[in-house]
Amino acid sequence: MTGAAGLARWAYWAVLLAGLALMLRLNLPGHLSVDSVLALREGRLHVRDTWNPAIYSWLLGVFDGLRPGTALAVVASGLLLFGAWAAMAFLRPRTSWLAPILAVGAIALPQVAIYPGIVWKDVWFAESAIAGFVVLALSLGSAVPAARWAGLALAALLLAAAGLLRQNGLILAPAAALAIAWAAWPRGGRRALALAAVWLAAVAALTLALSVAAKPQGMGPPDPAGAKGLRILETYDVVGAAAHGGLPLARIDRVSPELDDQIRAAAPADYSPERVDTLGGDPRLDRALGKVPGEVMRAEWLDLVLHHPETYLAVRAEVFRWVFATPVIDRCLPVHVGIAGPPAALADLKMQPRRSRDDIRLYNYVTWFLDTPAYSHVAYAAVALAVGLVLLWRREPADLAMAGLMAGALGFTASFFVISIACDYRYLYFLDMAAVTGVIYLALDPRLSRPKARRRAGR
Repeated sequence: MTGAAGLARWAYWAVLLAGLALMLRLNLPGHLSVDSVLALREGRLHVRDTWNPAIYSWLLGVFDGLRPGTALAVVASGLLLFGAWAAMAFLRPRTSWLAPILAVGAIALPQVAIYPGIVWKDVWFAESAIAGFVVLALSLGSAVPAARWAGLALAALLLAAAGLLRQNGLILAPAAALAIAWAAWPRGGRRALALAAVWLAAVAALTLALSVAAKPQGMGPPDPAGAKGLRILETYDVVGAAAHGGLPLARIDRVSPELDDQIRAAAPADYSPERVDTLGGDPRLDRALGKVPGEVMRAEWLDLVLHHPETYLAVRAEVFRWVFATPVIDRCLPVHVGIAGPPAALADLKMQPRRSRDDIRLYNYVTWFLDTPAYSHVAYAAVALAVGLVLLWRREPADLAMAGLMAGALGFTASFFVISIACDYRYLYFLDMAAVTGVIYLALDPRLSRPKARRRAGR
């Protein structure tokens, strides 16, 4: 590539390199919340004490083994995101000057300037998923068979890792498989479907292999994290329904009428659609819920879903409104800077809590964006939808993969209608970054028409 287009591509890469350097300068050695500290402790000591994804702790342990702390993990996090964006330049035959301009704007966002420096599984999930779809786009657009197969394998690995970092992230694999089948369809429908099916099977196999590798030695199957998470969700929904007055709690009443009365009495005051943590604020309610056997709580939840769907949907709609629309953003942990964690865990890691002047400056920077579209999942969902429609109109092979990223992000977001238990902003960070990625991808080459030869071929 020569001329203005070549210069624009080099300018785009220069902006991304400067953005990566800035992000590392602002955030190293990284920001750790309670979840991060506990996961790092698990990774370093090779134990399993929380319901964090096992792969999250394992990866932290790998980086910590190379160099104690989280600096290497933060560097890897930044390289994955910025590297994926840099690789997108190879997806288009030319680069527009709009790309480096929009890249500068993206880097100014807290989601890019700060979030990759936060040691959160949600951030790693987003970066792994975005990188997976970019690699998939590269493979679908490659004319070299070896490169195509290698790209498909790497994309499967990245999306398998993403699915383990956030279990509902497995929603992304079918979206990617659909893109594979669509791109290969002109060469034969059966062949396209077989390729997509084999690729999905590879994702499943890699997911299983990574889950086994991530478990601490001596820990047999199954990993209890999933069961714990499901119990919390069931309890949250049941108490929410009791707070709405739309659930008789008949199953719990059969076990103990006292528990039924205690839960019903405390639910209106202790339940909040913002987050499940408020249920633990009342010791009496916490003890009452702890006495309910798991199979009874499961039966109560199923009764709610199957026989009181209007109450269930009302409870879930309000919880989803908080995580998606974040009506009071300050109550939904819009960012975390510094180091915070249980004193015992910090002592095991030989770490100190941190809230430095630089951390405070970063937080103040974030406040400039709160209550603006730049910090709105709703706005990013609209952008992702628009980008996806434009890409489906153009329908180049790489476009189909990137449209799959948009569809996957929207599907991932929708899944929180069922599973959300808190409104923390990071839970839908992937949606934000997928939308930003899609905008940058379009900016690389904003032409909407397909080449004439490809249109004649019906592709």
